Amino acid sequence: MKLLASRIFEGLQRADHHAVYEADLSRFWPLSDANREEKIAAFAQGNGLRLRFYKPGLCAIFDRNGNGAQTKNGDGESSAVDSLSTEEEA
Repeated sequence: MKLLASRIFEGLQRADHHAVYEADLSRFWPLSDANREEKIAAFAQGNGLRLRFYKPGLCAIFDRNGNGAQTKNGDGESSAVDSLSTEEEA
């Protein structure tokens, strides 16, 4: 997982966000994994990142943790993530 975090940080040097697609996500979190979104968000938080967007089968988009609190699922709805604050994004 250190390699994944490193790749995300490399991507964030070039842009404000970085997408990780399903082929790479499934190496760490199988699509059938229970609470997958929460596990990905915990990985992000543990590495000083934020899970900005997640859609199962497609991708996860990360950005730098700016004290953010929610992710947006593929339907455009916000979903609170375990161990993250539940304040609205500005």
